[in-house]
Amino acid sequence: MKNRILFISLAVVLAVSLGLIGCAPAEDEGPEPSDKIVVSFSVSKTGVLKDIHDFAFGSIYPVYFDMVDTLTIGGVTFDVETDARDDASSMANMLDNTEAIIANIEAGTSHFLFGPTCTAFLEAQAPLCAAAHVVQMTCEGGATSLIPEMGDYEYSFINLSFSDWFQIPVLAKLLAEAHEAAFPGDTPHAYIGYQNDDHGLEYSGVASEYFAQEGIVIDGLFPMDSGDTTANGGLIAAAAAADSDILCAFAYPEHVFGTVQTAAGMGYDPKAILCGPGACFGVWGAIVVGDLADGCMTFATGNAKTSPAMEELFNDIMEPVVGFPGLDFWGHPCYYAALQMWAEAAEATGEVLASGFIIDQDEYRDYLRTNKFTTCFGETWYVDGPDLNWPVPDASGGLLNYKCHTGEVGQWQSGYVEIVGYEGIGTAADPYDLANYVVTAPFIYPKPAFPAG
Repeated sequence: MKNRILFISLAVVLAVSLGLIGCAPAEDEGPEPSDKIVVSFSVSKTGVLKDIHDFAFGSIYPVYFDMVDTLTIGGVTFDVETDARDDASSMANMLDNTEAIIANIEAGTSHFLFGPTCTAFLEAQAPLCAAAHVVQMTCEGGATSLIPEMGDYEYSFINLSFSDWFQIPVLAKLLAEAHEAAFPGDTPHAYIGYQNDDHGLEYSGVASEYFAQEGIVIDGLFPMDSGDTTANGGLIAAAAAADSDILCAFAYPEHVFGTVQTAAGMGYDPKAILCGPGACFGVWGAIVVGDLADGCMTFATGNAKTSPAMEELFNDIMEPVVGFPGLDFWGHPCYYAALQMWAEAAEATGEVLASGFIIDQDEYRDYLRTNKFTTCFGETWYVDGPDLNWPVPDASGGLLNYKCHTGEVGQWQSGYVEIVGYEGIGTAADPYDLANYVVTAPFIYPKPAFPAG
């Protein structure tokens, strides 16, 4: 009898245990299949970063997704929708938006994340993406401080050119050689204004290193705080007092939209002026600055002359929609290349499950880091940073290789941003091995004097 009771008791326990196990939810069932593909991002539609968003990634992604509004996965065509959330130029809002987007990706109601509007936001978003194993496909923003740590941010892909990737090295060599040619034996002097945040600190630090390497003396560094309406006047007064040959304003549109006008108004007309984000926009030279733009410099990765693919991007795809003022000679080639790589990787790694779309973020990441793509730059690929290996080692995200760029430095000449370079750039003798670089006009140094009046 006791044996029978024991047997029954064990049977009941086993049945209950099995029942409990059967009722328990699966630990990780993965995202639900979706009837559409959703691309999400937190961007600065309002606030102090609005001008960067409006003329940079914000002006190209609507054009791209109007053309590429479907993707075909495993023979099934899915509509592509964008989910653009305004962070109002607030770091806290951007982080909240990112966490919400990541939750949606984990649930399957969103599938891809593109990066935010500036360097500081990009770097703050990267750890969230790494922890969640969600690919961060960035557009605006540099990553100088992330390069040594790319192994920790294995889901981050950086697409824009930036300070030491590979703008400032080219700029420093270009200015030093041009000054020596025009003023033999004279030492060039520069004054640097910088946005007082991660972006400006990055650029002023890298410029200090590479300018010194090329023999350019920095007379001073002037911080430009966000919202400080006196910043341009302070910078120009300091540069004029030092009689610096070269003026660099590594700042956002809120400042560089007025830097040149302030210099002209205060009677300071240096041999070279370079302005950061803002001067690369068509609107800067065509409307904001006008005739004062001639000879001023900006950063630029391409124009309509650097290749047939770039001609198509600028003249046939972008300008008919946004006009010349809406062009971005620094960012648009990089952003368009990123979108092209995203589409190929999405179609290659996306899956159809129960007639719905799903994406495995690890497979998507691995495809990006181990393949070469054909984009507006031509052959395009990611590297892991310092040692420039390809394919990118395991457990790394990547940076779009600067050797793919068709330009780094532009100069406004007769109402257009020409790609300029030092002697021998893009040839076998180029110390930086920039074989893809295309010079579209000779560099003018000193720049033309500001028009009278």
